[in-house]
Amino acid sequence: MMSPVAWDLGHIAAFEDLWLVRKLGEASSEQEIEQAFDAFQTPRSRRGELDIPGTEALFERLMTTRGAAMAGLAAVDLGSSNPLLRSGYVYEMVRDHEAQHQETILQAVMLMEQERYVPVLREAVPLPDPVAPAAGFVRVPAGPFRVGDSSPRFAYDNERPDWDASTDAYEIGRYPVTNADFLEFIASGGYLDPELWSPEGWRWKVEAGLAAPGEWILRGETGPPDAEVAIEAARGMDLSAWRCRSSIGECDPLPLEPVMHVCYWEAEAFARFAGARLPTEIEWEKAAAWDPDSGQSRPYPWGDDEATPARANLDQLRFGPAQVGAYTGGRSALGCWGMLGDAWEWTQSSFLPYPGFTAFPYAEYSNVFFGSAYRVLRGGSWATSSTVARCSFRNWDYPIRRQIFAGVRLARDV
Repeated sequence: MMSPVAWDLGHIAAFEDLWLVRKLGEASSEQEIEQAFDAFQTPRSRRGELDIPGTEALFERLMTTRGAAMAGLAAVDLGSSNPLLRSGYVYEMVRDHEAQHQETILQAVMLMEQERYVPVLREAVPLPDPVAPAAGFVRVPAGPFRVGDSSPRFAYDNERPDWDASTDAYEIGRYPVTNADFLEFIASGGYLDPELWSPEGWRWKVEAGLAAPGEWILRGETGPPDAEVAIEAARGMDLSAWRCRSSIGECDPLPLEPVMHVCYWEAEAFARFAGARLPTEIEWEKAAAWDPDSGQSRPYPWGDDEATPARANLDQLRFGPAQVGAYTGGRSALGCWGMLGDAWEWTQSSFLPYPGFTAFPYAEYSNVFFGSAYRVLRGGSWATSSTVARCSFRNWDYPIRRQIFAGVRLARDV
């Protein structure tokens, strides 16, 4: 279930009003709208029932709030002892909150049957580097490394405090799992083999009628395929029989693109099929962040510098994934490609607090979600803002979710 796009727009304005206007000194007078757009007072199941203002009113509300927020910014002291203001923390939090809802809006748009978003600007997706190494696994040595974020940069409370973790030696995929890889799983009857699925995953597979990644449809069809039909279509290992629905319409899934729109249970089943497993989130972060030469963890796979379009597919510039091996400048020190951008990657980890966790600036961002109900995703997608994408960022969702731009990276024991 997704929120109406109009609700997300109202929520963005309400959140900005709360944190950049009211909490920094000015009161809002629109209390009725505040309750409607409060994510906890109005859960997803009720948002479609709301009498939401029209688009013009929502944007007017947002612009009024932004004007007040910018006026406040001109007057505040970012060197204040107030932890909300120190180094602009609260402003960066609101910026990233809006960026995350922009990605959510694109997920909702993808599910619309009658309308598609037409981007004003769309950059070309780069081709794979001709000297990119072959697919396979990268070995990660055993030992300690630093998890999380301790820098003065903005980070969410669940990324902190940083702490010392240690792993055994393991291997992790050089690239994420591709469409061609996943087609083999379909052709081999992976959706009909309960031995590949956990009991809970198999129950969901049967209930939901899963037979191919979400948004995959056979040419000439309008809905998801039957499992037997999907197997026959996949046995030729030819993706030309398939189309993929996206936020901007139907497209051809390319063999070397990361597979997307698979839920956790599908990712887990594919890993068993491949003789591997999903990485833990600690293993994922070590492969992305740890530099064996310096012994330090880096904020980005490539080092300390922020993301650019040459390093990662982020910021909704290309409206789809690039083929694996396309971003030479985005490699991690250990040799993993594409760990930020293109597609989120499921890990086997439940969303739990780090040792010494303290909720800040509000418990509802992380604390209320901790537990076994959610699985952690890492890395970001093509729709993720570069201000959000970093090695320490932790996303989480229910294991049944398929509308998110999520895929798979394999790991295995040594």
